[in-house]
Amino acid sequence: MRFFIIQEYFFKLPIQIFAMFVKLRSLLSYRNLLIANIFIVVLKILYVTMIQKEFLTLEDFTIAKNIVEYHQYSEFVAQGGTAFKLPVYPFFISFFLWLLGSHALLAIAITQAILSFFTPVLLYKIIRMFGNEKMGILSGFLFLLSPAYFLYPGIIEASNIFISILLLWFYLYFRIWFTVEIKNRSIVMLGIVTALLFLTQVVIIPLCCLMLLALLVFKKISLKHFSCLLLVTGLIYSPWVIRNYGVFDMVVLSKSPAWQNIYYGFTEKGQLLDDLKLIPFERDHYLYQMRDEVNEFAMEETYKKEVERVTHGKPHYFIKKAASNFLCLWFVPPKYFYDNSLSVLMGRKVYVVILNLMTIVSLVFLYKRSRLLFWFSLLFFANFSFPYMIGHAANMRFKLDFEWYQLILTSFLVWELSRYYKQKNASV
Repeated sequence: MRFFIIQEYFFKLPIQIFAMFVKLRSLLSYRNLLIANIFIVVLKILYVTMIQKEFLTLEDFTIAKNIVEYHQYSEFVAQGGTAFKLPVYPFFISFFLWLLGSHALLAIAITQAILSFFTPVLLYKIIRMFGNEKMGILSGFLFLLSPAYFLYPGIIEASNIFISILLLWFYLYFRIWFTVEIKNRSIVMLGIVTALLFLTQVVIIPLCCLMLLALLVFKKISLKHFSCLLLVTGLIYSPWVIRNYGVFDMVVLSKSPAWQNIYYGFTEKGQLLDDLKLIPFERDHYLYQMRDEVNEFAMEETYKKEVERVTHGKPHYFIKKAASNFLCLWFVPPKYFYDNSLSVLMGRKVYVVILNLMTIVSLVFLYKRSRLLFWFSLLFFANFSFPYMIGHAANMRFKLDFEWYQLILTSFLVWELSRYYKQKNASV
């Protein structure tokens, strides 16, 4: 008998949660979001200044140091220039290194914490354009409650500014989409931000190009405005391509690593499945040391040969690797997969599983509500998933680049269920 009582309570629990949410809807105001946002930003700053002991740096930081010390955009000065990383984030870091020297890392972390303030604000402003202000506020609150996004400003990595630039791009884009009379200033601003976005993270380029083309196809802008948009984007982006041609005597449209990412997906650090760890740690370490003396384009050929050597006659490895990478991307990277410490289990694993499940259910509701937004959501996730399925999914930041969109879908699901509860309660 007690079992049935517990079971009945269990099934009533979601309804009780949504009932509580309906009662709390009055607290979902933009003013309260701003207050909570400021409070969380202050906590982030206190965390990076008082608790965090070290700041993780990657290749961007090395390039930035060489910009300041040698006035050269290079990872290894002896090898000359590099296209290993896109330029926006290294130049962002170099400003703090030039200004503050040894105190730059702390200043960067604090600045990144401050920049995170704009993410909930932009989420709210974007969703408000779709006619649901409360859902935008709820999305902002869900971002503030994310453990990973709370800790991420302490990592010196491009995702900290990429998310802000991407959301600004979406805001400018949809403002044009929903506006009848387009101003030239709006086109120029979108062109500038498009170029900055493309010079920050390459993975977003295919999706943005399709969306920009959609502006013309769906007659949201004229051919004249579209040409102006391409011209502004090209003027700001082209110096990077011209510089690369001058340095490497070849056309490098974005950045150099391609085969390196595919190769890393077969290493012990970059792969989850034991039978796909085809490159031993010793061999991987040896090739990593080679980077000090061999330029990145020669290393690309080396990585290509390594991949061809270990996968020769076994094309099914790539299919299996894609499935493994997909799992690690949407769950946790290989290095955390078997880590069941409390911080990883509750701070990431359980959180991600719940978020992914709510995303799936929300897509079902979205399909009934708006086919266009449903297919856009699938395209959005595919755009971020396929590159890492081909390469590797060894970094948590890959998921954080687009996890904020899952928070929007989650807020949509909560909103739909609360609306259903309200209607059901009214009919009783």
